[in-house]
Amino acid sequence: MRKITLPGPLASTLAARLTFAALLVVPGVARADEPAPAAEVKAEERGGWDGRFVAGMSAFGVSAVSLGLGILSTYQVHEANVAIRTSVFAAQFTQERSVCVGAETSADPGAGFIRETCARGNTWNTLQHVMYGLHVGAAFAGVYLVVTSVMAAEKAEKKEAAGKGVAVVPVVSAGFGGVVVRGAF
Repeated sequence: MRKITLPGPLASTLAARLTFAALLVVPGVARADEPAPAAEVKAEERGGWDGRFVAGMSAFGVSAVSLGLGILSTYQVHEANVAIRTSVFAAQFTQERSVCVGAETSADPGAGFIRETCARGNTWNTLQHVMYGLHVGAAFAGVYLVVTSVMAAEKAEKKEAAGKGVAVVPVVSAGFGGVVVRGAF
């Protein structure tokens, strides 16, 4: 049988010091002698991104995915149309009469395939319209959000640049007249 040894005073002291040292350097945790960070800081002051810019880029991603799904839906609708046109059952119908409507009431063995193909084609057709609509809406929303974000950033830069200039203010009062120069260089 092996004897279980307990950690000695050196090992426990080393573990305590490492734990304490880790607590001192954890990012985002203020030490007792440091002031707590301000709760509300603007995105420009903390170096972060504007939420509109992030949401606009996300909208561009949604737009791209919905465009891809719309193209896939268009392809699936085309494949369903080709399958219907090349079937033997569809050769019985003229242009005035719909193959899908005829397959609903027919007991022909090929009618089951046409019913399934028509249902699949209708589903993909609906999905195609929804995805293209979502693509356009998300693209416009993304453009709007990104443009307003950039315009707000430019406005903030102009305001900041105007505040850093030199201001000369005349001061006049009873028995006194002068100029106050204020600004940063």
